[in-house]
Amino acid sequence: MCDLSGETGPGTRPPTRDTPRGHSGDHGAASVLSTSPTGSPRLEVRGAVLRRGTARDGTPLDRLLAELAEAAVALLTDPDVGKVRGCEGPGCRLLFLPAHPRRRWCSPDLCGNRVRVARYYQRHK
Repeated sequence: MCDLSGETGPGTRPPTRDTPRGHSGDHGAASVLSTSPTGSPRLEVRGAVLRRGTARDGTPLDRLLAELAEAAVALLTDPDVGKVRGCEGPGCRLLFLPAHPRRRWCSPDLCGNRVRVARYYQRHK
């Protein structure tokens, strides 16, 4: 089983547009992949869509950790990782990949609405 206790926490964040180029950071996700249960490729059919998948061995927890590690590595090696931003909503710690360069919040309906309501309240105080 993989121990991820040191991989998560308040300081664990993927590189963002403010991260200096060439920053090596922690390679925890890659090390988790190297200890992940082995798997074999499989073809998943969902309706008319074919998708590549992996059949894994091990306990359900091991399979879940391997899936999470693969997703983390895919995100961190994606060419758009430099565009990942932190939400500007007060108290929000979520990260998101903006669809538009001017996007400031993880969710316009939640964090964006809170900011707009607070701004309205300040104007009409």
